Amino acid sequence: MANLTFIEIVQAAQKLPPPQKAALIQTLQTEEVSGDLTREQAIAELEALRAAGAFEHVQHLAGKYARPGLEIGEQELNAYLHEIGTAWEEELDDLIDHD
Repeated sequence: MANLTFIEIVQAAQKLPPPQKAALIQTLQTEEVSGDLTREQAIAELEALRAAGAFEHVQHLAGKYARPGLEIGEQELNAYLHEIGTAWEEELDDLIDHD
């Protein structure tokens, strides 16, 4: 099961028919966010959305931004991933230094 981003959830909710949108709004406004949602409930809701067609006509991004001629070695890729994975530490250090 794929993880959905907030934007994907909003886009899916916008595709719901008006009665389901109203039910969704009411549910979100009345239920407390307490973490009581079970895995089974989440799967049931997902299946209901799929059955309602909420995920039809969704643009698939797999391979859309692929660059066939691009070749990156494992070492170069790992170095880049390390760089972007630690960039927040440098930004945090900059923030602390400015105080």
